[in-house]
Amino acid sequence: MTIEYLEKQLESWKRLLLLFLGAAFTLTASTIGITGDYYFTLGWVVIWIVVQLGAMPAGLMLLFGKEWRRLPLSRRLNAAFGYLAVAWLAWLAVGFRVVGETLGGFAFIVFVGGVLGAAYLLTRRARINASEEIFP
Repeated sequence: MTIEYLEKQLESWKRLLLLFLGAAFTLTASTIGITGDYYFTLGWVVIWIVVQLGAMPAGLMLLFGKEWRRLPLSRRLNAAFGYLAVAWLAWLAVGFRVVGETLGGFAFIVFVGGVLGAAYLLTRRARINASEEIFP
C-alpha cells in the first residue's frame, strides 16, 4: 500500500469514527441518571457490542497495524485514540449503570479513561517535540 492510499483510507476511517462516536454518546446519555431496577434491552446490548467490536480493534489497528506504520504517527494518532476513546465512552455507559451497585467498577472505568487520556497526551507531546531532522 502506498502512503497516498493510506491517507485516503484514513479519511474513511475518520468518517466511520463519527458514526461510532454518535452511537457511544447515545448509549452513554441513555444511562445517565437511571436509578433503581433497570435492565438493558437487547437492542442496547447489541449496539454496545457493535461499538466495542468496531472501535477497539480499529483504534489498535491504526496505532500498531503493520501497514499503518508506514503513515507517520502524527497523522493517525488522533483517529486511533478517537476510536479508543469511543470504546471507553461505551464502557462509561455501563459504568453509569453499575455506579449504584458498586462504586469500584465505576472508579475503575474512570481510572482507565484517565490512563487513556494521559497516554494520548504523552504520545502527542513526544511527537510534537520530536525533531524532524535526520542528522542534527
